[in-house]
Amino acid sequence: MKPLGIQGGVQLGCRTDLHGFPYLSHQRFSPPVHLSKPYFDEDTRSLLINLSCPTAGLLSGDRMICNIKVSGKAAMVVTTPGATRSHFMRSGVAKVKQEFQVSDQAFLEFNPGSLILQKSTSLEQNTWVEVEDGAEVLFVEKMLPGRIAYGESFLFTKFSNRLKVLKDGKLVLLESFTLKPENESVNPWRNSFLTPFYGCFYLVSPKVSDELPCRQKIHDMMSESLLVGSTSMHRKAGWVVKILAGDPYQFRKAMDKIRVTLYQAIGRLPPSFRRY
Repeated sequence: MKPLGIQGGVQLGCRTDLHGFPYLSHQRFSPPVHLSKPYFDEDTRSLLINLSCPTAGLLSGDRMICNIKVSGKAAMVVTTPGATRSHFMRSGVAKVKQEFQVSDQAFLEFNPGSLILQKSTSLEQNTWVEVEDGAEVLFVEKMLPGRIAYGESFLFTKFSNRLKVLKDGKLVLLESFTLKPENESVNPWRNSFLTPFYGCFYLVSPKVSDELPCRQKIHDMMSESLLVGSTSMHRKAGWVVKILAGDPYQFRKAMDKIRVTLYQAIGRLPPSFRRY
């Protein structure tokens, strides 16, 4: 019997042409992903890609694969015009697999909208990030434990997330966790705020191998409605910055400010997402 669900995703390759402009050397996509027209940001010389979801979101049995490669001196920013929803599931699970390869002196920012874990959903996400010496990556995750506007919080069934980052073929970061509202795994979030908003930045760059110059500035953002923490990756490959906010305004403000601050730390200008 053929399994239910959509099997699709996106494959992108980005490099520079003879004049140094980034372009898509390879592209392929299928539902649940749609690729918008690429936009070249002249001020930052970055190629901006918006990935949208023409379907309702992730449903039971869906399998989505995201494969992105950036090389040469190309700079690419990948985002989404809105949140990704993992919907109600009576049974089964949705799976997301993400693979990123950044080589030479290339730069990639992967910064999608928030992942919303709706009631009774079950989602497995596996991410692999491989970065060569001289290349840079800013990988961003955002997550909401339900449809906060509808009073839905921590009613999902299960969310498992595994992230592996390699620098020059050597493991520098491994994160693996499973959240189940039925046990104590969500207590650190649930006990911090009634409706927590989670965000995380993973920055890999040789420019911040010894220290993160903006680290104190980021920590000074902490308040009654915002928790902030940072730590270095193994082998001085980069830094991890995590936040937990108690309301959407503080969350958006903090995510925007930290993004700009991290760009400044590596001597780059942050392009506008131009979400539409």
